[in-house]
Amino acid sequence: MLSTSRTLGFKPLSFKRIRFRHKVNKQHDDKPEPKAATDVMNYLENFKEYKDIVDKIPVTLLKKYKSPETMYLINKKTAKCITNTLTKYIRRESPIVEINPGFGFLTRELLACQNDPIYLYEISNHFTQFLTEIQSQYPNRIHLKSGDFFGMWKLAFQDKLDDGNRLQELLGDLATDDSDRILNIIGAMPSLTFVKHLITTIVFHNETSQLGRPDLYFAMPGHHYEFLTDSSIQMSKYKSVPALFQLLFDFKILDKVPKVHFLPWMHNQNNAKSSVIEDNCLYLVRITRKKTLPCEPRDLPLLWYFFKPHTFSKTTRVIPMLEQWIPGCGVWLITGQDPPDTNKEVGPGKDDAALPHMTIFTEFGDLTLAQKVTVFKRFISWPEFEQCPYRVTMENNLPKFALKIDEDKGHLATHLDDMESSDTEIEQ
Repeated sequence: MLSTSRTLGFKPLSFKRIRFRHKVNKQHDDKPEPKAATDVMNYLENFKEYKDIVDKIPVTLLKKYKSPETMYLINKKTAKCITNTLTKYIRRESPIVEINPGFGFLTRELLACQNDPIYLYEISNHFTQFLTEIQSQYPNRIHLKSGDFFGMWKLAFQDKLDDGNRLQELLGDLATDDSDRILNIIGAMPSLTFVKHLITTIVFHNETSQLGRPDLYFAMPGHHYEFLTDSSIQMSKYKSVPALFQLLFDFKILDKVPKVHFLPWMHNQNNAKSSVIEDNCLYLVRITRKKTLPCEPRDLPLLWYFFKPHTFSKTTRVIPMLEQWIPGCGVWLITGQDPPDTNKEVGPGKDDAALPHMTIFTEFGDLTLAQKVTVFKRFISWPEFEQCPYRVTMENNLPKFALKIDEDKGHLATHLDDMESSDTEIEQ
């Protein structure tokens, strides 16, 4: 059974030092285990479909959290419903990765409806017996590994510090240098950390990605999805994460699934804008990387800085701000003309959005996301751009994970905290 995994670059299961990543487990080992939430237990005990697993669920999943770092599907009917939806979209003959399969209900449904192998990444040793049983039944199709797939951003950063190969070891045979290789990734995603990792990987040309072109199929909280896809971000408090997400990815809601069918449960958001659907459902979404980037890959860090809140906010006047970098450039935006020596290779093309008539009073929030990209492309195409301090200022404000850190490598925890908090705008 395990020899198959070895030949595919997956090591035999070893769950040493693996733990749930919920914040509650940061407590000391000598403290009592968290007490199960009464409403969670009442729900599980009152529905017969859970009678075979209720006493097999770890107590850490029976507690309620504000923002859990893992979620597990516990309902067989929802597993079948999700699979029926995903089979319409999953790329055939592309590897399938399932994150934190838990009891393996979704795994069994995926095995039944298609013939491609499935790579399972499970962070908790509690579910070993259930997953090894599935592996024994499908030894040539199930490749099981202990690991925190959603936490690969930490491994990538550690590798950057010491030229290690932690990410390579995590991915095993899945690692690739082919940036167009499709990888189907399926799971429940209660936080935005992994999506932010993908954004920063694309923006900063992180050569340790090794994922190819992942297609994400995630069950996620509605408020996270609405935050990422808010098309009116220019009308609210300006946020760069959703802007970059929308420029780099295509996205679609495929279905809505009951929130109670996933553990652990979350505390209500207490958001006056939340709906009944938001309170009771998770969004099953598809997220795919766009085939065409918003600008040349080498200019993506410049675009990242352009969308930072301290560069432009909703009420920032576009022309006065740009003239702080290139004095007198406002005339080109007002007239719609460009200087003779404009670099047309990086300037707007025929597919870029046309700009409205602009004045010195035009605010950043008056422009659509596509029009903001057009302004950016015109800005970096002007002959004075390379002599202005914009690029140097951007480089001086790069997050630590985008730099080559040659000193102070011992303070790894501090660097990881900086990486996790960088661009961590969240919905209010």
